[in-house]
Amino acid sequence: MIVRDLMDRRAVLIGMGATALAPAALAQIAAGVGAIPGLPAARPESVGVSSAGLARINALMADYIAKNQITGGVTAIARRNKLVHYQAHGTHDEAAKTPMRPDALFVMMSSTKPVTGVALMQQVERGRVSLDDPISKYIPELKTVRGVVKAGVPRPPRGQTYSADQLEPQAREITIKDLATHTSGLNSGVQRQPGDTLATYIPRLKDAVLDFQPGSRWGYSAATGPDVLARVVEITSGQPFDAYLKQHIFDPIGMKDTTHNLTPDQAARLVRRYVREGNAWVPPEGGGGPPRPTSYFAGSYGLMSTARDYLLFETMLVNKGTIHGRRVLKPESVAVLSSNLIGDLYSGIRGDTKGTGFGVQVRVVTDAAASNSGRAKGAFGWGGAYGTMTWADPAEQLVAVLMIQQPVEAVQRDFERAVRAAITA
Repeated sequence: MIVRDLMDRRAVLIGMGATALAPAALAQIAAGVGAIPGLPAARPESVGVSSAGLARINALMADYIAKNQITGGVTAIARRNKLVHYQAHGTHDEAAKTPMRPDALFVMMSSTKPVTGVALMQQVERGRVSLDDPISKYIPELKTVRGVVKAGVPRPPRGQTYSADQLEPQAREITIKDLATHTSGLNSGVQRQPGDTLATYIPRLKDAVLDFQPGSRWGYSAATGPDVLARVVEITSGQPFDAYLKQHIFDPIGMKDTTHNLTPDQAARLVRRYVREGNAWVPPEGGGGPPRPTSYFAGSYGLMSTARDYLLFETMLVNKGTIHGRRVLKPESVAVLSSNLIGDLYSGIRGDTKGTGFGVQVRVVTDAAASNSGRAKGAFGWGGAYGTMTWADPAEQLVAVLMIQQPVEAVQRDFERAVRAAITA
């Protein structure tokens, strides 16, 4: 969908979105807008944002809901430390037809990764870790792994492994930077066991096979590399990863609902996930409800959170590491995290992304025109497999949050462009 195409239908679509929300829910949204410490609500035009442009975001969300591509979501935008948009759309539970609530929790999947990046950079600025360190400095078992897949060798069928003649030796050790930028080649293949923790599982990755030589190219380590970094944070801080995040990131920022394990209240606010089968929304395998409690505090995909919390997280980053008068990261650390650290190795998961590079667990826009994303040069962020997406845009002093639970790339693309189009000055 092109944002321009929505303009003529805006009134109709906004009406469609409003029908999914009772007046009490709309009042709750209004209350929520004024209840984010450090982000007071402001008239959009006072910070160079168009109210009509923000209404188009509501319109595009209503359109995707009407077309049964998503069940609902929450969108939020702040500029110059002022909240200008915070809106719930569609349903919280499609089967029950309960309206989406602004304080709904979402399964963040890989939107967890930027949080792990911040935790790592805190350890770097404390002098406990260097990006150039070999991983064996912290986890000796990973000095070398089983081997590296030779060029041209296909991935074996599920349940099978590579033969010795399909592998070559590692040319060098994996570094912290390799893991932080997805250039390690480490992509697991080692089965986790019930009851595993980072401490019990990560050393077993010595039996893994690398997809390529460390540092030679970019390859998304969806569920492995950031978990290794989480274990490094545990080792260097002396705390379990979940406890570390709460003390050093979530509490200072005010991310009161971001967690690996839900309380009963949070479980009730977790959005129920559905997938589309034919003409119906049905629960996915596993039910789409609250996950079981875990002792494996993944740095790759483990968090659940709200639009409010991630709006504050991105605000901290756009403010060079400070929020509520508290410093979470030094400006120099934010600069490293949000810099392209790997030259021209990054071209996206499918290899078709232009104008971007990669920093510490975030994609970075290096050429706004080439990226065609709606983000300015220097903007950085990441997303999750279920559709969540957040970013910080320092050049525009803007942060944006899209929370959905169906992976519809068109929604993400249109949201980015609608946000950009709403900026007027």
